[in-house]
Amino acid sequence: MRPSEWIAALTWRDGLDFLLLFAVVYGLLRVVRRTRAAPALAAVAAFGVVAWAVRALDLIAVATLLRYVFDSLILLLIVAFHQELRRLLLALGQRLLPGVGRRRATVTAVGEIAGALERMQAAHLGGLIVLQGEIDVLATVQNRGVEIDAPVRADLLVALSIPHPANAVHDGAIVVHALRIARAGVICPLSEQHIDHSFGTRHRAALGISEETDALVLVLSEERGELRIVYRGAISESLRVADLEARIVEWLATPLATTRGEADAAQEDVRVFQPGAEVPDASLSSIALSRAAIVATEPTHEQDTGRASTGAPG
Repeated sequence: MRPSEWIAALTWRDGLDFLLLFAVVYGLLRVVRRTRAAPALAAVAAFGVVAWAVRALDLIAVATLLRYVFDSLILLLIVAFHQELRRLLLALGQRLLPGVGRRRATVTAVGEIAGALERMQAAHLGGLIVLQGEIDVLATVQNRGVEIDAPVRADLLVALSIPHPANAVHDGAIVVHALRIARAGVICPLSEQHIDHSFGTRHRAALGISEETDALVLVLSEERGELRIVYRGAISESLRVADLEARIVEWLATPLATTRGEADAAQEDVRVFQPGAEVPDASLSSIALSRAAIVATEPTHEQDTGRASTGAPG
């Protein structure tokens, strides 16, 4: 059959068949590229070419042997590369159901952050974690720190916060963007607000970056072990880790951009708790101000000494 006759015999089903085959092969190559499965896939492709040549030459004995090898090879590949296959199926599921994948990733990241803060709290480590919103945090900082670009993991967050001469980024803030640890050792601008004397430099840095951006800032006091949220220049009461998780999830679920005017209007609804006042449970578990403000407080505990740098304990 000449090429013109072959092309004339094609139908729309043939075209659809080719497109689907191309999509499957392209997706498979994208998943396995730069993984340990890539060389194995190339070897299987070369093996297939050899099998085709053997069949074309009508080498019956070799063709029979290769057929048995192929039957076993499929099972071996499934066992050897089950992680890559799982990754492929997860990627496919996230594309088909993006909302489910996003929610799962959000819950996982928030759980990792909460777990890290709980461990840091128990170890009396200070911390400053900036969850970037719509406004670019790096455009307002004094020092951009070190690029990390890694998934949000509790072990990594704790390691980046351990004070040690070999850890050059522990004094700065950790920036989380798009559910990934973007940078560490970021030096934030200090707020000019008049704040309670018990707050140190870390809290002033948290206030400073929250005044310049729409980021949600998590600040952990090294000496007192108090965990607070800072947003739009307002600092929350001391929180439990369980309350923190609910607030982060609610913040992530709200629309990203609230204008400065909306934030200022919402500040009128901020409830200020005086020293010694009893905080109702309902106030501990919700962000009623829709990502525009966080409950403010005047702490009465002993003063954190703080360090000279922007990310120092507070």
